[in-house]
Amino acid sequence: MLGAALKETTGLFERRFLLNALLPALVLVGLCGAVAVGSTAGPKAGLAAWNRQDTLLKALYSVAFVAAVVLVATWLSGLNALLLRWYEGDWSRRPWRLLAGVGRRWHSRVHARLRPERLPDYQRLYSGYPPDLAEVMPTRLGNILKNAVLHPEGRYGIDAALVWPRLYPLLPADHRATLAAIRADLEFFLTVSFLAGLFSTASGLFLLVTGAPAGLFLLCYAGGAAVALIGYACALGPARLYGEQVKVTFDVYRGDLLKQLGHESGSEDEEWVLWEALAQQWYRGAPIAATLRAAAEPADDVDGVADVGDVGSSEGPGGRRAWRVVRLPLSAWFVILTLVVGAVGASLLV
Repeated sequence: MLGAALKETTGLFERRFLLNALLPALVLVGLCGAVAVGSTAGPKAGLAAWNRQDTLLKALYSVAFVAAVVLVATWLSGLNALLLRWYEGDWSRRPWRLLAGVGRRWHSRVHARLRPERLPDYQRLYSGYPPDLAEVMPTRLGNILKNAVLHPEGRYGIDAALVWPRLYPLLPADHRATLAAIRADLEFFLTVSFLAGLFSTASGLFLLVTGAPAGLFLLCYAGGAAVALIGYACALGPARLYGEQVKVTFDVYRGDLLKQLGHESGSEDEEWVLWEALAQQWYRGAPIAATLRAAAEPADDVDGVADVGDVGSSEGPGGRRAWRVVRLPLSAWFVILTLVVGAVGASLLV
């Protein structure tokens, strides 16, 4: 009977929804309820109060709990793209620009110190950083995925954002399944990290307001923050695998899209121009023939080397150092902030 019920449930919900949304939502709502009951009435008193309720009221509470879990899971299932952009470091809005600048300066310095002629450094550059220093992102996850996105542009002149939606439906079913499975693993760890951070913040504020024991506050606040950081660290492995699969997809299957569109790849230079012409047609509506004719015309000799300056430099006018700051990755600042807030909160509850 249990096996039949499980099979029916799996048929109603996708495996991806079950693991990446419903299960994390169940844990989050359950933990929030446990913290609320444990910090106010206490575990024993809460259990006794539950046993005193009649059957109808217990059923209503159970339905409300299930409804809350499903509601949170549905909300989470629509957050995948937003969470991925957030953890990549796409922080263009004003409140987060300072945070983005701190992370970008750190990774720019790390990028600048790497030497491609050394094998360990080359391996980090190959899968962990974009080739152009100006494209460096504030987070490790963002740099890993940016490296994959810029790979087809650097090798073939392909705009990945424009080509990927047209290429993906042409991929073999097994390759699409591989991409989906790795992407699901990445989204799962990011969801865990996000919910752990949400639980850490919400439970910490609630326990401070209710005057809960300091040990319970530290357990919920610091424990949630630790799980959030661990979840993010665990997401880096699937991100590298996903980035490699994206590179493989463009390397192996880009010709299938050209054939489907009625074009031949030709030589390396011809293929580069063709992809540029297709991007102009898809994005701006420019005729392919016009772009190809413009590419065939001799161009003026223009010096295209731009001076991007010293990224992350803190030197002021005259070469003098204007200020001196401690440079750490964002994960280190997160740990420091967690320790400081945890210590202050515990001192208030003692």
